[in-house]
Amino acid sequence: MTSILNIISHSERETLMRAKKLVTTFKSGDLVVLSGELGSGKTIFARGLAEGLGHDEKNINSPTYTFVNEYNGDKPLYHFDMYRIRDVSELKEIGWDDYLSKDGLIVVEWGEKIKKMLPEIYYQVSFEIVSENKREIKIEFISKNES
Repeated sequence: MTSILNIISHSERETLMRAKKLVTTFKSGDLVVLSGELGSGKTIFARGLAEGLGHDEKNINSPTYTFVNEYNGDKPLYHFDMYRIRDVSELKEIGWDDYLSKDGLIVVEWGEKIKKMLPEIYYQVSFEIVSENKREIKIEFISKNES
């Protein structure tokens, strides 16, 4: 596990803009796991990533009840939300393995709930609520092969 970046954000707009700029760090096929408690900024960050890829952030919503929203175009984004997943076997039903082989950025909110199904290499973005208007965002590169 290698820490890449620590960010302090003071507003939703700042979180969105930071993600929009950071999207250039990721390449097609990368998986980005967003972890943190409810209201910590995960969906706002996903919107920023989507906007950075050329999608209208106003159309980006958390797929809490559908597990995945697809945003196609020149630079696709596949936005998963595992908050309501009961068992990892549900991933087969939505074609998880197929998504892992698609071109595009894969963003997974609550990815810690499917940890054993995550690929060998991914990015972990952790959100911590410091205060009402302050979030600490930590980005790490994860390689399960490293000890």
